[in-house]
Amino acid sequence: MRHTDPMRIGQYTLTPLETGRFALDGGAMFGVVPKNLWNRTNPADEQNRIDMALRVLLIQGNGMNILVDTGMGDKYEEKTRSIYKLDHSKWTLLATLAEHGLKPSDITHIIQTHLHFDHCGGLVRMAGAPSSAPR
Repeated sequence: MRHTDPMRIGQYTLTPLETGRFALDGGAMFGVVPKNLWNRTNPADEQNRIDMALRVLLIQGNGMNILVDTGMGDKYEEKTRSIYKLDHSKWTLLATLAEHGLKPSDITHIIQTHLHFDHCGGLVRMAGAPSSAPR
């Protein structure tokens, strides 16, 4: 199974959606696990950051399109984009929704698991900017 393959649970289809890539400090992510262990599978860059996928979960069934989390969004200044190696060159929330035949207005519910910027940043956008999240 690939990371983006859908799976069925009862009447619902669950599909992970790619929305971008970013990087966070490896030590912060792995805590007390020694770097020589996690660095084998998640090599750190010169700033000790590890590459991470930005994924959200699309749950479909019973006439609903439920989005779990909304990713980071695209409203960050270049300095912040650089700090977190934010990369939307291949995936964005809107583009990935469109690949699945959906537009933001098709999303019936949004569940935010928690309010970290990489999970809820795509929920809002800057005034006048092209939409990057469901409304």
